[in-house]
Amino acid sequence: MTTDIQELNNIPDGKPVRIFLPVTNQDEMVKAQCVYQKTAVPKFELLFAPGELPVDLLDSQRPCIVSIDMGGATVSLEAMIREVASAQKLEMVARKTVNHSQLREYFRVDTETRVVTKAFVKKHAGGGKTPWEFEGKTVDISGSGVRALFTESPPAEFPVRLEISLPTPKPSFVEVLAHQVRSRQLKDGTYEVAYHYDEIRTEDRDRIIGCCLDIQRQMLRLRVQVKDDE
Repeated sequence: MTTDIQELNNIPDGKPVRIFLPVTNQDEMVKAQCVYQKTAVPKFELLFAPGELPVDLLDSQRPCIVSIDMGGATVSLEAMIREVASAQKLEMVARKTVNHSQLREYFRVDTETRVVTKAFVKKHAGGGKTPWEFEGKTVDISGSGVRALFTESPPAEFPVRLEISLPTPKPSFVEVLAHQVRSRQLKDGTYEVAYHYDEIRTEDRDRIIGCCLDIQRQMLRLRVQVKDDE
């Protein structure tokens, strides 16, 4: 489907938006906040805060997903990077709108729940890896990956087993095989680690996406309630 030019014209200049950026040698996209600037449709520009744009990691041959909240309705665009104009500016061109089913892989929500990363040890394997496991808390979660905080740095083995508790009224969890995408130590000494799912059952992926949608609806209801209270 081609881009709805009229829809682009409706996006206010200076509108804060969210973008999912493709990076080299990784399936998972990096989420960032930026500001939309009008140019000549279907072209537009995005402005980033200092340090927000991972310039050295960008894969300009793959499409980005730009998500814009239009006052209750979210418009999602697939767009290509025309030029990295600076460390804080991207020149873009919109290609098409993206529907919900296409957006599922990119959709992620902020939530805190228990996650355990474990060594992948085949059953009945003689010798092999020494079992280990680290427990942490998720920062955000999606149908394709999870970002979590640990007090220690988990080994970057491939693959690892992840046990993710789902933030549902009735306690439950899913188990997946995953690999570590990146890890960094934060100022407080904890480690922020991102994982991408390599093997996950379809029903478990759907359960995760369902949780994400429930959390989004709860956040929307909270925002409406806060506005009403004001």
